[in-house]
Amino acid sequence: MSAGGRISGGGLFALFALGAAGGLIGDMCHVVSGTTVYLEDPLPYVWRSQLWFPLMVGGGTAALGWIRVRFGPPAEGAGAGIGEVVSMVAAVVGLYALTALVRGEPGEVAVVIVLAAAALICARFARSGFDLLCGALAAVVGMTTEAVMAAVGAFEYASDVPQVAGAATWLLGLYMAYGVVVARLGVALAERLGR
Repeated sequence: MSAGGRISGGGLFALFALGAAGGLIGDMCHVVSGTTVYLEDPLPYVWRSQLWFPLMVGGGTAALGWIRVRFGPPAEGAGAGIGEVVSMVAAVVGLYALTALVRGEPGEVAVVIVLAAAALICARFARSGFDLLCGALAAVVGMTTEAVMAAVGAFEYASDVPQVAGAATWLLGLYMAYGVVVARLGVALAERLGR
């Protein structure tokens, strides 16, 4: 794949579907643990989530994968086999579940645990500065989107979850790890399906 590479429509759909499915699993953990509560229900639910949620996560996943491929070629050794793909996805879904488990723990401790786990995921899977840049982009856009959605009353975090502007503080780590993994998945799909 050369700089300015491309990802096929099939690759974008695969990223969308993976993001939507992973988001639904993680959000289920948040809803059943009481970490988040939906306040409005103008749309139907998909499993435990409002319909807008998997659509936003799926769309964000496809967009971030596309952005990473457009940034430039992957670093040497950035290819990902099926085992690596499964490991990356499991790491992010597991981190999402961890954010539900730390509810009720002292806020500072919960933030440290989640950020430390996210740092390990980023260190293990990032192969270039572009992957880390995608992680930072996901963190900024994700935190901002969550703060806006909380402000308009779409959902809220439990009162015992540490928050900044209505968004859980530990989301910074979750989104960073998610962004790094999606960047790698975008590159992997472009290499396999995009030509």
